[in-house]
Amino acid sequence: MGVMRQFLAATLLALTIPVPPAHAGEEVRSCEYKVKARGTSGSAEITLTDGVVSKLDILAFYSGLPGRPGYTCTVNPSRSEKDDTWSDEAGVTVITNNTPFVSTMPDRVKVTVGKYVSIDFAEAQSAGRCGAGAELPKAIVIPAGKAACRVFLDPP
Repeated sequence: MGVMRQFLAATLLALTIPVPPAHAGEEVRSCEYKVKARGTSGSAEITLTDGVVSKLDILAFYSGLPGRPGYTCTVNPSRSEKDDTWSDEAGVTVITNNTPFVSTMPDRVKVTVGKYVSIDFAEAQSAGRCGAGAELPKAIVIPAGKAACRVFLDPP
C-alpha cells in the first residue's frame, strides 16, 4: 500500500468516527468543492433516514479545453432503486453497482457516517459514470456545518 493511500485511509478513518444521530427522521448533509488548479468542481449530498444512508447524489465536473464543453461524473444511487445492492457492514454502508462497466472489476462506493461523512470511491469505476476526461475523486468528506467538501483526487 502506497504512502498516499495509507494517508488517505488514516485521514478518512479519523474524520469518520461514528457519532449517534441527534434525532430520528430524515437528514440531508451536503457540500460543494472547487479545485481551481485541477479545473474541477462538484457537490456531494447524502440523505439519512433514521440515521441510515438512504440516498447519495454526487456530481463532479471537469473543465474542458478552452472553447470546449466540460465533462461530468454522476453517482446517484438510492435504496429505493434496484440498480445497486446496499449493505451495512461495521458502520459502513457499501453500495455495489449490479451492472458495472467492467464486469471483472469491483464497482462500489463506501459511505461512513459520523460527525463527518466519508464517501470512498477507491473501488468505484469512473467508466460508465463519467464522460471522457473526467474521473471520480478518490474520496469526498462532507464536514459538519456548511463548510466546503474535502476532496481527495489522484495526483496529476
